[in-house]
Amino acid sequence: MKCFYHATQDAAGVCPQCGKAACHDCLKEVGGGILCKGCIAQRLKTAEAEKQQVLEDRETTIIRAKRRIQISKIVFAIFFAIGVLETVVFSYISITSKNPNGPVFLIVLIGGLLGAVWIGYVAWSFYWGFPAIWNGLRRKLSRIGCFLILNPITWLILLVIFVMVIACFGEFYCIFGGGWSQYRKNLRLAQSEV
Repeated sequence: MKCFYHATQDAAGVCPQCGKAACHDCLKEVGGGILCKGCIAQRLKTAEAEKQQVLEDRETTIIRAKRRIQISKIVFAIFFAIGVLETVVFSYISITSKNPNGPVFLIVLIGGLLGAVWIGYVAWSFYWGFPAIWNGLRRKLSRIGCFLILNPITWLILLVIFVMVIACFGEFYCIFGGGWSQYRKNLRLAQSEV
């Protein structure tokens, strides 16, 4: 029997993966087994393709994390601006009010600015926390095995039924650290290298 790759040389063995006869130069030990150079090249090509796919997936994840961080800053800025606008309106009302028992301008200003920060933080934390809650709930419900779980109508019904429960738990999760932990996780991803 002759080598598949070198027709003039005698075969030293048969590749267990492809069944081709190969000479001593064409057979190599790989991972505790013997393979021919064609199968080794195929494995290397597959491994390189898998490595490239992992790198592309990682790069996509990093880009997505950076985009989410930028969007979260915009969400905070928008809701903070809404809070500041409310502060300006109420400050103007307190200045122009003829009521002597009305709120003092300085208290309205300080309270309004603190409220603006709070409104921005709540919106920001909901931006980070609710997707984590929603995805966790979706994973749990998909494990039930019901074919209706993936149906959009079913999601609408579940949303209507559980909106108060989800909103209550979601609010506590988001405001008391869940949003912050999701942000930090995405920040670490965004700062990592491919």
